[in-house]
Amino acid sequence: MVAASTLDTQARVGTPRRARGKKRAFYASPRIAAAADNGHVVVDFSIGQDPDNLVVLREALALSASEAAPKASGAKLPAAAVKLLVTAFENVATRYLQDKFSTEFEKLISEYRLMLRENLATGDDAQLKAALNRARLQERILASTQMADQAQACELLGLSGANPSATMKRKEEKNELLRFTIDGRAAYPLLQFDVEGRRIYPALSEIIARKPDHWTNFRLLHWLTRPHLDFEDSPGASLGSEPEAVIAAFEREIEPEVHG
Repeated sequence: MVAASTLDTQARVGTPRRARGKKRAFYASPRIAAAADNGHVVVDFSIGQDPDNLVVLREALALSASEAAPKASGAKLPAAAVKLLVTAFENVATRYLQDKFSTEFEKLISEYRLMLRENLATGDDAQLKAALNRARLQERILASTQMADQAQACELLGLSGANPSATMKRKEEKNELLRFTIDGRAAYPLLQFDVEGRRIYPALSEIIARKPDHWTNFRLLHWLTRPHLDFEDSPGASLGSEPEAVIAAFEREIEPEVHG
């Protein structure tokens, strides 16, 4: 039975077959096997031997049989009946995939994206490799940094939370704090908040104001969060205790190199 979808899928009773030949397998489980094949993704899935898995199929076939049964004994199955059976199988495939495989398909898609990124990274395009490395570094930086959302940021700053989006937008327009986007939502590194003073550390706002044009916010966050010889921890952890030292360290960091 072939289910129509954006992926090439084949439903089979039993264990999914594994990719062979030139296909590149990138996901496998007891119920699903997926492989890339010349620009296409081929997915084999199994409904297994559990009789409960066949309830939907049995009900659909029973309904089709009652609606399309030949009127005369021994008559050939009419075209309308064949069409009903095809529709029944399509409905079964759709319902079964939705009910049984929704979570697993999410994992499959995640693995497929990872495979694509790995393929790109192994190419000969140096510029592409550099871009991918930057993207991965940015992901790691964001994942390792504690963040506050808009409502939490308003609370930390002692601002009204009635409309946190508008309130924080006004703060962002003044360019006095760091703001990133994670999963489509605004995120603010927690290290920049002076919780006791209910403000952004003035040293951080000063550093943002002095940030060179070629420095992105990601680069600044990376500098703030990595260990530094001038501090016991990182510059970001010292924004409240050693603000002048942090600013001085940043000034040295951005100072143009002089070649003799």
